Amino acid sequence: MFKRLKINKRTALGAWAIMLAALFRSLDWIFLRPQFYTLPAVVVVFLEHILGFLVLLPWLVKRRWKIKVLSRNDWFAIIGVSVLGGLIGTVFITKAFFAAFGGQITLATVILLQKLQPVFALILARIILKEKLPAKFYVRALLAIWSWYVLAFGQDWLNVFSIQFWHHAAFYSLIAAFAFGAWTVLGKKVVNNLDFQLTAGLRFGITSILAFIVLLVTWDLWSISLLTPHHRISLVIIVFTSGALAMFLYYFGLKRVKASQATILELFRPLSAVILDYFLNGNILTPAQMTATIILLFAIYQIVKSQNKLVSFSANVVHGQGRGFHTANLDVINLELPHGIYLIDMSWKWKKYKWLMHFGYRATFHEAISTELYLANFDGDLYRQHVKVTVQKKIRDIIEFPTAEALKAQIAKDMEQVK
Repeated sequence: MFKRLKINKRTALGAWAIMLAALFRSLDWIFLRPQFYTLPAVVVVFLEHILGFLVLLPWLVKRRWKIKVLSRNDWFAIIGVSVLGGLIGTVFITKAFFAAFGGQITLATVILLQKLQPVFALILARIILKEKLPAKFYVRALLAIWSWYVLAFGQDWLNVFSIQFWHHAAFYSLIAAFAFGAWTVLGKKVVNNLDFQLTAGLRFGITSILAFIVLLVTWDLWSISLLTPHHRISLVIIVFTSGALAMFLYYFGLKRVKASQATILELFRPLSAVILDYFLNGNILTPAQMTATIILLFAIYQIVKSQNKLVSFSANVVHGQGRGFHTANLDVINLELPHGIYLIDMSWKWKKYKWLMHFGYRATFHEAISTELYLANFDGDLYRQHVKVTVQKKIRDIIEFPTAEALKAQIAKDMEQVK
């Protein structure tokens, strides 16, 4: 019998990657981005993305065959991620923080409104990704958001009347919150179909193009000449911390956890900011912040530990490529699953079979997405039959093999897990 994992290394590794990305972003907003507040926000966004794209370019070149077989829906999701997270979200939150750094609006206004992101992400994950979560998840999410509030404001409890809701920078923060929430959800759809390296590279490349077009339209391209040597050093640091590296880590993590979980894990950012404040400035947590820290870590642990529902779907068996593999090709390719090799239960004619399933690109043959079952100890004819599949667990990612024989050898090895 296959057993569901309550918590596994894959999920835990994804959670740590997202929290580490949040730590790098804390470094950005505390120490790096404030240095650019005299420049147009789009200039900063363009430069950090074009530099990040150059860093990630080797991964794009290595996986260029996958770009050729991307579907229209894949491109729609990737462009959506670039527009929402790369351009709109980053530009508007940068403009909002620049307004706060320049004294036009309170920093508390920007921080509070921007942190509506989890609310938007949870709603959109339910609508777009159909992520059904138990009520206790939302209780833990509320605890995490409350803990974020206490950590962010400490003992200087926020006076609601100090929030400048009608200032244009507050509107920027609200737009950024929605854009980042939508970006998390669309990003999950993208990394389900693509590896995280390719996702990060395409996101940075497309955002660079979009930001460059905005610079041309707004006549802000000349502002690049205002960069000082100090700015250039800070940009390099951004690329290798909160920019390309953080995005690389974030997509790595998002591939391993739900979008709803990812948006709560991002609340680790205020905790990382408090930790940095302690080590760099010697400021000690207040009793309220200590309590909030414990609650936040507990909520994050429980969210990561929470079990995912098993994915089940029905499909028809269709003709395959006829390469000599003993497989059953299914007519379903739009599954909300990360690409990979899975252990599955298949039901057909009141019987159950335990097999392997390939879902994703045929890396060895450089072909588009397919869903096929690797059959073990089965001599019947499934062609044109209707079957039901229940996905038990993922056993490995899809990798490219030098020959079809090498692929067959790996399939035989994978089959050893079918008992």
